[in-house]
This record gives sequence, structure tokens and C-alpha cells, in this order.
Amino acid sequence: MADREKLLLDLFTEIAVVEHLVRNHLGTIETSGLTAGQFGALNYFIRNNREQERKSILAWMFQVTTEEIDVHLAALEQRGLIGRIGEGDDQVIGITAAGRSTHAESVARMAPEIEPLMSEFQDEDLEKTVDVLQEIRRVFDNLPERAAASA
Repeated sequence: MADREKLLLDLFTEIAVVEHLVRNHLGTIETSGLTAGQFGALNYFIRNNREQERKSILAWMFQVTTEEIDVHLAALEQRGLIGRIGEGDDQVIGITAAGRSTHAESVARMAPEIEPLMSEFQDEDLEKTVDVLQEIRRVFDNLPERAAASA
């Protein structure tokens, strides 16, 4: 295997392993009764500073069908954490004040578990890592098949 191929394989293997380990570790932490998918949906609004988003865009962002995202949204709506306007795939989903509060509570519960694990890393190193990972994500977000799926 060429050096670049090995580097890329190593990169994506490490990303996958870290994701798996984090998901398993966070699964043991009380997150206000949210599943990973439900937390992810609330996190989308917070991370992107969005009040509302079309259901079809949320499905696209999470690379699931609108039916699959609807399962998470239904549970969030039942708890008053999101609201809906309209019908169908173009339905508008909005995070509520309760959704923002529940997200903040979940993060507050996770932080004491995560902070000690990451204490060995300098903020500057973590910031560089986040920047690179965001660029990698943007490349995958903009693949031709993803563009066609959002059209």
C-alpha cells in the first residue's frame, strides 16, 4: 500500500474507532433521556445556531431518510423539545426553549465525564484537530451524490 493510501486508511480508521468509543462511553452517561439520534438533532440546531430547519435538510444532514429522522423528531416533539410547521418533507422543524434547555442539561452532564479524558490535550491542538475534521466533513457534505440528494 502506498504511503498516502496507508495514511488515509489510518486517518479514517482512527476517526471510526474514536466515534465508536465516544458513542459507547456517552451511552453510559445520563443525557436527559435522549438517544444519540435525538441529542444529535437538538445539537444540530445549537451547533449551527439555527432556530428552524426543513425536515428534508435534517434527514440529509444525518444521511437518513425523512422517515428515519421522523422517528427521532416524533420523540422530541412528544417531549416538547421541537415543534413542527406544515406537512411532508418540507415541514419546518424548530427547536423550543425546552429543547435548548434539555440540550444544555445533557452537555452539562457529559462534560464532567469528557473533560478528564481530554485533559492531556492542549486547546490549540484540539482547535487544529477540529478545524481539520470540519474540513474533511465539508468535503463529504459536498460530494456529488449528496448534492443530488438535496436537490
